[in-house]
Amino acid sequence: KELNSFIFFCFLTCSITIFYFAKEGDNCKFSPVYPEIKPVKIPFKKGLGQKFCQPSGTGVDLGFFDVNDLSKPLQGEEIFPLVISAESCLPSIPPAENYNGKSLDKSPHSQITEAVLVKKSNEDHFQVKVIKQILWIEGVRYELREIYGINNSDETNVKDDESGKECVICMTEPKDTAVLPCRHMV
Repeated sequence: KELNSFIFFCFLTCSITIFYFAKEGDNCKFSPVYPEIKPVKIPFKKGLGQKFCQPSGTGVDLGFFDVNDLSKPLQGEEIFPLVISAESCLPSIPPAENYNGKSLDKSPHSQITEAVLVKKSNEDHFQVKVIKQILWIEGVRYELREIYGINNSDETNVKDDESGKECVICMTEPKDTAVLPCRHMV
């Protein structure tokens, strides 16, 4: 009935916000289309292998919605049944630091996952299916896109000593995603 939990990594203090039926607005900010469904925002300290667990009673009873409304974006992919936003918390800058006259970017960086909820007829629980991922960095919106067919490539042609085949973020998995518009592979 509610989003249970997931594991994540963060290298800065951050907050994770869960939206149900949310729409993207200016500057990659999301807002619920149903005002009575309040988003859940939980702060986290930096660290590896942290567990997000939604506080009891803060979710939405998915039984009130038609399964078809949960399994696809509404109104031409503008409203998603589930949006998970991980937003960095900016460190405070002590006044004693030398100021070089340049304005500081006060916009937090975000990684946003837009998803739908799928329920198979023979199961009693929902599964999250990611539709779109967005990075918001220094006021620029990047959309992550899977590179189709890269997982199906013949890995016998790839030598173990070949450098640059790992993801530049996790450094363990092979690259399978391109960040748009910069087209960097991760």
